[in-house]
Amino acid sequence: MAKKNKAAHKRQRQLQEKKAGEKLSINRLRRYDELFFHIIVFGFFFLAPLPFVSGFSPRGVTIFTLYNLPKYLFLCPAAFLIGFFFVLSLSYNDERRKQTREYIRRNWGLRLLLLFFVFQALSLTGASVRQNALLQLIIYFSFIQLFVVLSILFQQRKLLYASLFGVALSLLIVCPLGIMQFFKVQLPFLLPIKGPAATFGYRNPAGHYLVLNIPFAAYLAYRFQRAESKKSHPGRRLFMVFLFSFLSLIALIHTFMTTTRTAILALLLYSLLLPVFHLFQLRKKQALSWHAWLKTAMATMGVAILIIGCLMAFPQSRRRVMASIKKTGSLSILEARRYHWGNTLYMIKDHPLMGVGLGNWRFNYPLYMHRYSKDPCYSFRVQVLKAHNDYLQIGAECGLGALFIFLCLWGRQFYLAGKGDHRFANEYFHYPLFCSLLALSAIMMFSFPLQLGYSRMYLFYLLALGESSIPPGREIIDKSTLSSS
Repeated sequence: MAKKNKAAHKRQRQLQEKKAGEKLSINRLRRYDELFFHIIVFGFFFLAPLPFVSGFSPRGVTIFTLYNLPKYLFLCPAAFLIGFFFVLSLSYNDERRKQTREYIRRNWGLRLLLLFFVFQALSLTGASVRQNALLQLIIYFSFIQLFVVLSILFQQRKLLYASLFGVALSLLIVCPLGIMQFFKVQLPFLLPIKGPAATFGYRNPAGHYLVLNIPFAAYLAYRFQRAESKKSHPGRRLFMVFLFSFLSLIALIHTFMTTTRTAILALLLYSLLLPVFHLFQLRKKQALSWHAWLKTAMATMGVAILIIGCLMAFPQSRRRVMASIKKTGSLSILEARRYHWGNTLYMIKDHPLMGVGLGNWRFNYPLYMHRYSKDPCYSFRVQVLKAHNDYLQIGAECGLGALFIFLCLWGRQFYLAGKGDHRFANEYFHYPLFCSLLALSAIMMFSFPLQLGYSRMYLFYLLALGESSIPPGREIIDKSTLSSS
């Protein structure tokens, strides 16, 4: 009997030691898991623009660089890899597994996005070139699963800020290269043949990248300026304020160097509407005083003076902006696009339900180039590949149902930002998010960011930032996250 008790006690002790060892290994995995995802999230957003930086040899001969490769060759595998690591982490992180289950069960943004994806898949039935439609569908799927992963990870404050640091610090790579290109300095991985300061190979993607990232760089400068001196070293805090203020300024200057009219329009738009958004947020908390009105007016005037000064300093940008406003008899920013838009509306009229197929607008446009009016931009030498309006292109390719779902999803992001109950609303995080959403909305009206690699990924990044703001009490978050925020 004593021997049996002794053996049972020994087995119980071994079992306890085994459980303690497993618990220790799981805690160690969790500790390394936090560091690992910090590195992954920061590295992804810091390095994402690199494949889009173009190339030029010192002798002036175009060389084969990363820019010549398909852009999604880098972003899509990286998105799938992040998703793989996230799924792997669910096996040992119980809190994250609960977060994921609760997020999938309750989040309406995810449901709208999946419904939009279903409409895209259904559009393959009417696609004339199904291989291209299937490729586009795979790309969208990779970004949707990236959106889900980031939405859950961004419920932790540190991981959200890791992405902001990566986005803002990537300006350290792109802006110096673009500014050197503007002054005709030819270095490897610069391609000054399709517009000034066009480090993305063409001025439009470069300008869009800059105007989308400026709000987050300026926000980080503001956050470090408002940080409590007890929690951070004064010298380090001053350096970070200077760094991100400098990045915001050179990105602003670089935007005008690119002469991209849609980027300048987006910059003007959120510079004018951000003060209105700020007053609206203040009005929800308290009655507006004359101090609030005065501060907002002075800040708006300062930004306006800075933008006007940039327009005056770069005459080529000023001429392009004025040409877009004044000219009606030649191909200005609206005059050229009205042919694409008018013909695309006829395409939507003929295919209202399923569209012509995802990624198939370019293949069907020659059939419609005379319907509204003969497109002068389309000839045997030059072909129009995009509608220069992503809203119309979504409706033409995937049907009016897909366009309605996309508008509901996009409008939801403005609702969440304006509601101001983001889990980090006390840090005014919804302010830069509102600016970037507004900028991308304006760019989609006159250009084609959803047809380009980086800006399409950036749309899902903004969706993840917005959908991570589930109101408190409707998600499960660990105590460390609450204490850190």
